Amino acid sequence: MLSSNNSDRQFYFYEMHKERFEIFKSQNLENDCFDITFEIEGKKLHANKYTIISVSETLKSMLSDRWTKKDENVKIETYSYENFYEFLCFIYSGNCNITKENVFQLIDMAEFYGVSSFKMFCEKFLSTLEFTINNIEEMYEFADKYSLTKFMKSIKKYICQNYDEIRCFSKDFKNSFIECLSTVDDTRGS
Repeated sequence: MLSSNNSDRQFYFYEMHKERFEIFKSQNLENDCFDITFEIEGKKLHANKYTIISVSETLKSMLSDRWTKKDENVKIETYSYENFYEFLCFIYSGNCNITKENVFQLIDMAEFYGVSSFKMFCEKFLSTLEFTINNIEEMYEFADKYSLTKFMKSIKKYICQNYDEIRCFSKDFKNSFIECLSTVDDTRGS
């Protein structure tokens, strides 16, 4: 029996996923690989049910016979077509097109559908964004709302490095952010 080493297995696994992703990107119904259709903003996205439900309990429930009828399109009304497409791209390939414009909506989607690997992927991108005095409070609230611990560390690091400048604007901040500032102030001397 022929056995392959770990790097060979990873390569073959990657190649199979790449093929599945190409089939998804084609959206060609004639290849007979799709058994679920999402309808978003009047547009359709076709997918393979097993691929989708294997990563999300929420989607598994949504797509169960109890909630959907066979051959009926699944309407997605909360998210845009473009963002839902990127979400499905990630499920198929482990990658998608994240921008500073869509990352917040994608994290909300990751949270809603319970796809933790997608949330981590988006959080990694978030941590590359530039913080400013004008956006730091909003970034803090977002990190807090979605329990983004790595992103929160980046925020607190920025606050520590720019504490005096941020403190000058403290009268304009909400109480929750001011409380965060006081905890950062406590750790600055440590």
